[in-house]
Amino acid sequence: MSRPKESRQKVDVSRPAAPLQFNPFAQLDGLDALKNLAPAPEPEVKKAPPASEAGKAPKAIKPAIPKNSRGRLILRRETKDRGGKIVVVVYGFAELPGANAVMIGDLARELKGKLGCGGSFDRQEIVLQGDRCAEVCALLETLGFRVDGVKA
Repeated sequence: MSRPKESRQKVDVSRPAAPLQFNPFAQLDGLDALKNLAPAPEPEVKKAPPASEAGKAPKAIKPAIPKNSRGRLILRRETKDRGGKIVVVVYGFAELPGANAVMIGDLARELKGKLGCGGSFDRQEIVLQGDRCAEVCALLETLGFRVDGVKA
């Protein structure tokens, strides 16, 4: 149910609005308790290691992604709605920097050519025909991707 048109009043925005009449924080300026507060604590400065540890190299943190990696892709094996035929699905392109439909299409074409199989790509995944997870994984790793999911 809608209201009758007569009861709808439009707000006039053509002229500037009146300033606010009430400031809830105005009374805080006059409080003496806030004027006598201690200053904020100083942030702690990290001290240099003792002389006995100065010669040792700090422990290196292992990077999450190797330097030569183009990103992480995930493999999945599916048979659903395919008449019992097995396909390998490559997904995870949404997290890759610079991934677009052209790059995904070129990668799908390259995988299909090297594997000698059919397949397609749509949205953010590549579908390759056949149960060839190990071969797909090896090819993607040679192309510089880190591969997770089904590998055998």
